Amino acid sequence: MSTPQKTWQRADTFILAALLAIAAFWTAFHIHWPWTPMEDAAMLLRYSQHLAAGHGIRWSLNQAPVDGATDFLYMALIAAVSRLTHLDVVTSSRWINIVAQLLSVALIYRGARRLNASRWLAVAAALYLTTGPFIGLTNACFGAPVFGFFLLACWHFGLRYALEARTWSNAFAMAAFGLLAGLTRPEGVLIALLLLIATLYLAHTPSFPTPTDLSSRPKAERSAAERPAVETTTHLLLSYLLLFGLLGGAYFAWRWRYFGYPLPNPFYIKGDGHLYPDSVLHAAMNLITLLLPWLPLLPLGWLNPATRRLTNALLIVLIPFTLMWVLLSNANNHLSRFQYAIVPLVLMTLPVLFPLEWLAQLTTPGAPSAPTVSSSAKVGLQNPSPTNSFALKLAAVLAIVASTLYVSRITDYTETAWGMRTFAQRLAPLAPRGYTMAVTEAGALPLYSDWNTVDIIGLNDSYIAHHHHIDAAYLDRTHPELIMVHIDRSVPEQYLPNGFAQPPHPGAAYNAEFANLYAVTHGYTLAAAWGADQCNLHLYWLRPGFPDYTTVLADIRDHPYIFLDDAYLSHDYRNDMDSMRGCAAPEGPTP
Repeated sequence: MSTPQKTWQRADTFILAALLAIAAFWTAFHIHWPWTPMEDAAMLLRYSQHLAAGHGIRWSLNQAPVDGATDFLYMALIAAVSRLTHLDVVTSSRWINIVAQLLSVALIYRGARRLNASRWLAVAAALYLTTGPFIGLTNACFGAPVFGFFLLACWHFGLRYALEARTWSNAFAMAAFGLLAGLTRPEGVLIALLLLIATLYLAHTPSFPTPTDLSSRPKAERSAAERPAVETTTHLLLSYLLLFGLLGGAYFAWRWRYFGYPLPNPFYIKGDGHLYPDSVLHAAMNLITLLLPWLPLLPLGWLNPATRRLTNALLIVLIPFTLMWVLLSNANNHLSRFQYAIVPLVLMTLPVLFPLEWLAQLTTPGAPSAPTVSSSAKVGLQNPSPTNSFALKLAAVLAIVASTLYVSRITDYTETAWGMRTFAQRLAPLAPRGYTMAVTEAGALPLYSDWNTVDIIGLNDSYIAHHHHIDAAYLDRTHPELIMVHIDRSVPEQYLPNGFAQPPHPGAAYNAEFANLYAVTHGYTLAAAWGADQCNLHLYWLRPGFPDYTTVLADIRDHPYIFLDDAYLSHDYRNDMDSMRGCAAPEGPTP
């Protein structure tokens, strides 16, 4: 692929301004500021809240630091914004995502136009991102838009390095944004390396003159495209080695020393050396879903020789990106947030692979059947038939409308955790007394109550993560006043709803079963069994004898209780336990 021509015109400036205005208005009308974050996002915000208050990166103030916030840089940015502006962490997270989104919209349009993409398709890509998963992810308070922007910027400067100017500034900028992506999410390191490989592939143009030809010309007279590959890639490789080796290595060493483990805490729950083939299938399906209106442009990139290498470079990123999820469970991949990060850079690239002017020329009577590509070929040819050009642009506009309608429907987020937030706020006044809760639902309940918390699942608890199961000795040490357990049809049939005194059944629900067993055998009171139905319950166990037992018991039994899964009004099944039948997965109660 040849060096792109600089096609930016005054009209592009006005279009970009209009795109940013549309993105701002769309955001203003679709962001729900009062909404409660989704459970997994609320976990991260708890770390930001404690960091902003000067307590360090801690899940509970009475525990050692733990690396449970896998979106590390996003978590730190939220804490910084919250501390500087005195905004709460939920509002701070949404503002950070909004800024990242506006920057991404601008960079998608500008980057596509620098590569000579059709103005219409560049607009379509920017609008698609505007109306896409960003809204749901931001309402839920996930950091995927920030992560996606860092990867987009990394790829943008990589393309500039490979196709325009192989300078230190472009190389350093690519490596810097790659490092920021790695600091944001652990998989950002792998994706940044994939982007490096794709950039080196593009930079190594096969039409280079031979060393003999080059030796006869002064070095200063050689263009970037004429220099040997080893010379043209030096800046990029050294920049990556410098930033990832020194700065990234220093961060890794600090994190290992600060948290006590080399990898983020959730990895030991969701990865830990196992392979998850189903996660690859989920990743592929999520990418297809997120990019479905645009994917037909990918094979078209091979039809035009001028875009063939860029198509290959994009696949160098996409295919390994999909396969790498075999290392991690797909659990908690809400709104396809794990795969969303790659969407902005793909949207910047795909419009380049389908030049509307080229297709219009091919469909013009008397036009050649295929484009003639010389060493100075541009992406797209000139002077198409006006009729064909108008028809194709009209089709692009219709595609924009269809795409935005499609993507806005599949990425919707509906708030269901507001009931849990209300419930947690009943307990918040008692937080200064140092009470502890052990919970399976470790999002809104710990965030808004600010109680010391044991995450029974282990995502935010180093002891449980590294021992894989909770045990009585650990709960004896933490001595929780409140134990909250969510049980549903994933728990074995014979255990529900009244078999709490049975030993835990081996399987995914082990920790939930054991928490109930511990509560029964250690004299806890079943304060409530709130549920949407008898097979989907939130069980609240309360330890008698602590000073505010009566107050907390009244708070737990206070009506109404809005269930987390569906925001429906719940019934307290506490007094019906003896008469309830067991639950069979997935059909429900046994006859």
